Amino acid sequence: MEQYNYELESPEILEKAIGAMKEREKKGGNLLILLFHGSNEPEIIAKDAEKLSRAFPKAAISGMSCSGGIRDGHQVLGLTVVSFLFFEKTKVSVFAFDLNQMILDDASRQALEIFRPMKNLASLAVLNGIDISGIAPFLKKLDLLPSSVAIFGGTADSYTAGGDAYVIAGNQILGRSIVCISFEGPVSIDVQMNLGWQPLGKAMTITAMEGDRIIKELDHEPAANVYLKYLGIKNMGSFIDDALSFPLIVMRNTRPLARLPDSCREDGALGLAGNCYLGEQVRLAYGDPNEIVQRCRENTRKLAAFAPEGILIFSCITRRLFLKEGTDKVLSPYGKLSPVAGGYCHGEISRNDGKTSGLNMTLVAAAFREGGAPSKIHEISEGNIDFDTGTLATIQRLASFITVSSAEQEETNKKLEEANAKLADANRQLTFMASHDGLTGLLNRETIEFELRNLAGRTRDGRLSFSALMMDLDNFKAINDTFGHDEGDRVLCELASILKREIPLTALAGRWGGDEFVVLLPGYGTEDSMDLAELLRKAVSHNIYRPDGQSVSISLGIARASAGENAEAFYHRMDKALYLAKRSGKNKTALVEE
Repeated sequence: MEQYNYELESPEILEKAIGAMKEREKKGGNLLILLFHGSNEPEIIAKDAEKLSRAFPKAAISGMSCSGGIRDGHQVLGLTVVSFLFFEKTKVSVFAFDLNQMILDDASRQALEIFRPMKNLASLAVLNGIDISGIAPFLKKLDLLPSSVAIFGGTADSYTAGGDAYVIAGNQILGRSIVCISFEGPVSIDVQMNLGWQPLGKAMTITAMEGDRIIKELDHEPAANVYLKYLGIKNMGSFIDDALSFPLIVMRNTRPLARLPDSCREDGALGLAGNCYLGEQVRLAYGDPNEIVQRCRENTRKLAAFAPEGILIFSCITRRLFLKEGTDKVLSPYGKLSPVAGGYCHGEISRNDGKTSGLNMTLVAAAFREGGAPSKIHEISEGNIDFDTGTLATIQRLASFITVSSAEQEETNKKLEEANAKLADANRQLTFMASHDGLTGLLNRETIEFELRNLAGRTRDGRLSFSALMMDLDNFKAINDTFGHDEGDRVLCELASILKREIPLTALAGRWGGDEFVVLLPGYGTEDSMDLAELLRKAVSHNIYRPDGQSVSISLGIARASAGENAEAFYHRMDKALYLAKRSGKNKTALVEE
């Protein structure tokens, strides 16, 4: 493949680029054109997209508005970057999912229906025109694709905070939409992710949330208190600027994800640029320019071995704001490997171990190579691109001291928690053993009888109505005598599994003794009880077999408790119903009315 990138400083440069690329087009190949547009005015974007569509009617055209472009080893501010990627054999297609016309669930389902049948699908680029956290269900659906499919991309942005952002599909300029670019064929793609923010201090638990993007409490305190307590950042007008270097880090799917507060309410709740979940643990993190550069070095070493022919970069706008004049130091190593194009986003997308995530404060680099293994390994010069100062080195050492000290304390706490957990688990096991049958795992006779008396008492008081099923296995003695007690135990356990699977969550199932079982059904009437009994009877006969292939059956008796009836009287009616089912020929269900 070949990649050619242009900065559109004037309309003449686009015309020049079109002329040069039309000459290149004569050599053949499948063309993908990407616009990382510096404007968020749809009319201006549409003008460029239509010009490219007319000039290259067979090309796949896509892109998005950005808060800064990337070309080769440097950032491009206020201008549009256009990238022409020629693939020799790889088929490239663009698909748009307009969320003004469909709900996200339908878009997710349609995407899977489109991409799953593609036999040679190598990768998907996802250009997102909605909230990075809002795209989570769409990305989760894409995880059903083979794990070999690389997925990467970013969320459209604009130079104006909170301004409209757009994605491009052909000559369509779409807001609130998702655009996917599919790559089918012999292309190899290596996706590298660069974070560079380092966890600092102790882990904190999210104890209250509002939706999935607003943390109300950390360790049961207003979330913003963490910034005041540890960093002296007050909940005031400058909070977002002051917190820029200190995002929250959450570990998910074995990798760290940054979550930067983008709002702070008077009640101390923090709004995030990405999603989090109740119960997740987060840490404060600090921005370390040297660490960010080091991560880029590691990324580019790996990519050098891959020997890319082209690279696309999707980088979070916060990285550009944080690094300022140091931004090009991070980008330059990528530009030494191959042509590079990309843009600054409001959230990035990357797949790791088959799981696709919406990211924040991250740089995602997707490297392309068409054909076999590289014949030549790129060599990159390290150069001196450090940000070191005496002050920064001191901060790093203090941060390291705090982190290591916190880790030691957490290890001590972890051991204590593990000891307490083992004790609690032992207590749970003892409690379970005291109330459950050792063979089947159902409630034992003592417990199910206690529950029956409790329900009967509540029925007598008029507080509850309930029914019960009593059942036993037909000809169970013959199974034990013919095939042995191990086979008998297997049949009992399989019946117990059916009960656990089929009875409602509010029901209670127990082993009454031997091959007799009881199911208590709070709130169930006669008709519903009959239906459940028939379901269980058929499930047993269709799923449990003796070693000789003969199916196993059960007989069931049904009784509904009546007001004023004590537990003993109810039990006798239940037992009588089972007796009648046996007498009527077994594999039957019988009911004894009040």
